[in-house]
Amino acid sequence: MPGPAMPGPAMPGRSVRVRLGDLAWRQAGDEVVVLDLAASVFHGLNASGALLWKRLTDWTTAGEMAGMLVSCYGLSAVLAAEDAARFLEECVGAGLVDIRAET
Repeated sequence: MPGPAMPGPAMPGRSVRVRLGDLAWRQAGDEVVVLDLAASVFHGLNASGALLWKRLTDWTTAGEMAGMLVSCYGLSAVLAAEDAARFLEECVGAGLVDIRAET
């Protein structure tokens, strides 16, 4: 059985957001703790992950998330794109996000 679609080159411009239902999350200092209630699993996010997670509360793209990393942390566009794609791949793999169907 194939796994979920991964962000990055396979889904350029596809929008994603935090999965609705069965997730709880709280800010803890500059980090975020996410509880997947359906799977009974905690996920801890560092400061940059917390920044990206908050952006995921509304539909966004990997490119928009990379732009946030560039403006907030001064990363190069290439490094920011790689970091945002890796973060989204982990979120998709853990089932924490919804992916908007292409139209």
